[in-house]
Amino acid sequence: MTSMQSWKGVNFIHEFLEAFPVPTFIEQDARAGALAQTLFDHSVSSPNLAYYLVGEGVGLGVIEDGKLVNGTKGGATELGHLSIDVDGKPCECGNQGCLERYCSAVAIHEAMCQPPYARAFPEAEALNHAAACQLLFYRASQGEDLAAQLVERIASYVGYGCVNIVNAFNPSRIIIGDIVAGAGQPLLDTVLDIVKQRALPELKDGTQITLSHLPADATLMGAAAVAVSHFLDEPTRFAQLYRQRQGTNPGSR
Repeated sequence: MTSMQSWKGVNFIHEFLEAFPVPTFIEQDARAGALAQTLFDHSVSSPNLAYYLVGEGVGLGVIEDGKLVNGTKGGATELGHLSIDVDGKPCECGNQGCLERYCSAVAIHEAMCQPPYARAFPEAEALNHAAACQLLFYRASQGEDLAAQLVERIASYVGYGCVNIVNAFNPSRIIIGDIVAGAGQPLLDTVLDIVKQRALPELKDGTQITLSHLPADATLMGAAAVAVSHFLDEPTRFAQLYRQRQGTNPGSR
């Protein structure tokens, strides 16, 4: 959690187990979002897909042959901290030029409050990140030049992320979701154009790129699915834990 450095040493599972009498699971938001796409969007049938989360942060969840790609420490597919400019903007993770610094909702809000865009959005400073993005996308849809220019610039960076996804993971489908997907078809058109120009020809032709049909907070649905899947995968283990708890707390239900 690069934006919350003081939480780096917190063992979340331990803290939640201390606070609540239920099993606790931790999952990265984009991977939870990928799971949500496969479970709750009936148009998704591919066993090999990438969920590209572009919200307050930028993340990626990859499902390969029906299984989430996690990595050794659960940190796989950290697309947001892939550097697209080695001399670019400093990132809280310690790197420079991270993708997240150019197309996340936070980066968009920051750009709206700086020249040359600030004069078009004098109200932006008083908004939260999501509301600022919604304002930008609305103004762009109404044909305002500066708004449309900024959306195209953002979409280009989202497209560079898609190029890296295509080349690195070769999924059959990339689904773009969360706050920035609210830019809609203009964003998708620019992304498709960037991928057409830059991705490996042998790979891009077999990759479908779409916007998510689920709401921006679909990761919450995915998080619930993560917990449910643990119970379904190991029902005996959790039945034993339940019986143990009943034994130590006979009055609990």
